[in-house]
Amino acid sequence: MGEYSRRNFLKGSALGLAAVAGVGALAGCAPKGANQGGGAVKDGMTYADTIEWNGEYDVVVVGFGGAGAVAARYAAEEGARVLLIDKAPLGNEGGNTRYCGQLIVYSEDKEAMKKYYAGLAAGHDLPEDVLETYCQGLTETKQMLIDDFDVPEENFQHWKDDCSLQPLIAHFLPEYPEIEGGEALDLISVNREEQGFSHLWKAYRKKIDSMSDKIDVWCNAPATHLFQDPVSKAVIGLTVEKDGEPVNVRALNGVVLSCGGFENNKTMVEGYLGLSKFTVSGTLFNTGDGIKLASEVGADFWHMEAYEGNCFHFGGVSFPIKETEHSLRSVMNNPYLVSGSYVVVGDDGQRYMTEDAVARHGHMPVNGEWVMIKRPHTTWWVWDSAHNELIEKMNGLAGYDETLVTADTIAELEVALGIREGALQSTIDGFNRSAKDGFDPDFRRAPESMRPFSETGPYYAIELRQAILNTQGGARRNGNAEVVGIDGEPIPHLYSAGEFGGITPYQYNGGGNMAECLIFGRLAGKGAAAQKDPLPPLPVNVESEIEYTQGSGSSTVETDPASVEVEANQYVGASDSGMGGQALVKVTLDGSTIADVEIVEHHETAGIGTPAIETIPGAIVEANSADVDVVAGATMSSRAIIDATKDALAKAGL
Repeated sequence: MGEYSRRNFLKGSALGLAAVAGVGALAGCAPKGANQGGGAVKDGMTYADTIEWNGEYDVVVVGFGGAGAVAARYAAEEGARVLLIDKAPLGNEGGNTRYCGQLIVYSEDKEAMKKYYAGLAAGHDLPEDVLETYCQGLTETKQMLIDDFDVPEENFQHWKDDCSLQPLIAHFLPEYPEIEGGEALDLISVNREEQGFSHLWKAYRKKIDSMSDKIDVWCNAPATHLFQDPVSKAVIGLTVEKDGEPVNVRALNGVVLSCGGFENNKTMVEGYLGLSKFTVSGTLFNTGDGIKLASEVGADFWHMEAYEGNCFHFGGVSFPIKETEHSLRSVMNNPYLVSGSYVVVGDDGQRYMTEDAVARHGHMPVNGEWVMIKRPHTTWWVWDSAHNELIEKMNGLAGYDETLVTADTIAELEVALGIREGALQSTIDGFNRSAKDGFDPDFRRAPESMRPFSETGPYYAIELRQAILNTQGGARRNGNAEVVGIDGEPIPHLYSAGEFGGITPYQYNGGGNMAECLIFGRLAGKGAAAQKDPLPPLPVNVESEIEYTQGSGSSTVETDPASVEVEANQYVGASDSGMGGQALVKVTLDGSTIADVEIVEHHETAGIGTPAIETIPGAIVEANSADVDVVAGATMSSRAIIDATKDALAKAGL
């Protein structure tokens, strides 16, 4: 990593920490939380004054990938002192930018791009101001790289002009040709001779290195907490785990969240994407940290279900890999391997997709739409000996042979794969008939891609997993790259860029996220660097030891029966036997006679529980007993009122 790593990572923040008068060295300062300031609030004191800061910067950027590098560069250009942090160890920073195809969307026609990207969204949430900002930016991506990241113009490759170097790139020009405006889309890269190999990432990193007098870089430094002023709601700093120790860093003007998605967080992937088996094709350090941080300060979230898979065949799948590895392999980019005697089946041994369809970042054609198909829990790629010869010739399973399953017969393969007896055989029999007839009635696979399975083994199978290039979900942003709160208003001093809260809600065109890093990274950096108004003072009657929180208590707290006011002849009873939780009643007695039953609290469903609420108290008074019939259709609500009344009567000794 050379001078880049030694100068920026090891110098330990010459710009920020050393600039704070009265603040000791990191090793000698134990950070203090927001509620740990000392003494009463004095007149004019702000919330920031109650926190023991270990240092300060004008801008802190969370995540050193493409978006973070761009944001840091533009913030520094505005004169800001910038701290750029990344949770990855030194040498692993870069996010998905270092692993992607290095393509960037470019166009000379903003209005055409607005039609195209509105079509890609297909009615999903993409506000007009965000669409306008992005599509205007698409006309500027090339010039930004030339002017601001020192890429020589002669180095650019316009792939729309010539795809002969990489014919597969034509697949993205545009990726959805049926949508209006796509004809104006171009893809550029910063190296004319070869595609990939992190050329764009290296340009970003080189630029950050050249600005080391303005930008500090900390690797292995995850952000764990955002500080939010309780009066103005401005984000004023954060806690960073630097060298394993928590330090509080003041951000005077702004914080930029550019920390990627959550593709390496299994819980989030299962919850938001509905996937239990998947492989990660990019960085291993996108674990949803931004979501946790933004939720602390009341951010709204969007596009949580959107993600991108690998392109080309089998719907963007890959092979199983270890949790500590990432996969750059899709199955199969080589068209020769997706023509022949093979099928893709689920746990039940049945086909579920058109195997030869060319996926669009994981999207597959279903009923005229391109969608992320719902895969079986386990997916198998199954083939015969003839197809295996081609795979071996093309070295198609290099590095994944240890997961290969081999059997002499289909029946034995069924046992090995845990597939019900006869199910896979039935699927292959049907496939063979379709291959011979030249027509696939189930999935319309091209006849020329189908060859009947051989009658003799061996037969082969390998498990496939949904590949995830990146997720799009995160904090909602507006057209100024400001993070938007649940109230619809921007959260002061907080910005975002890149895949964290990406603007792609449905369908995606290759190179779009890289353009997004540039466009919103520039806005976020400039916005975060802008001088902000001073923080408002705290109320002088508030003790600084009081913990300031964003919430005001739980909405599910039930009434304590003991807190209900009663007279000498009144008793309160409770029951949890209803549909919605606690039911409270106040029973008024006249001697041993039930004079009144008042429902103090209930959580029953409106309409369903209403008949019981309206009739049961009167029935109890009329019968002078809680042993009354329930209301048909509202049994549980009736039971809750009856049981609560019995509880009150028991307290009265009846």
